Amino acid sequence: MSDMAILQVKNRDFQRSPADWLRRARQGETVLILSPEGPPLTLTAGRPKRSADADWDSHFGWLKKQPVIETNPVDELRRTEKR
Repeated sequence: MSDMAILQVKNRDFQRSPADWLRRARQGETVLILSPEGPPLTLTAGRPKRSADADWDSHFGWLKKQPVIETNPVDELRRTEKR
């Protein structure tokens, strides 16, 4: 979170002027949208910060270890729809 104050806004107020709240989030302020229907939503804007570059070797190693599916479930659904 940023060092600036957290701005708490009700859902209906956010919906009236979303551009204003997005602009404030881009300036580094944290906007907390409160809604009675669900949990609060934190709005931040900007590029994500990475500590290091992506490790593609480990990603593809993990991908190769995943089990291979013999049949595609989507193909089976299409066959049943054609019948």
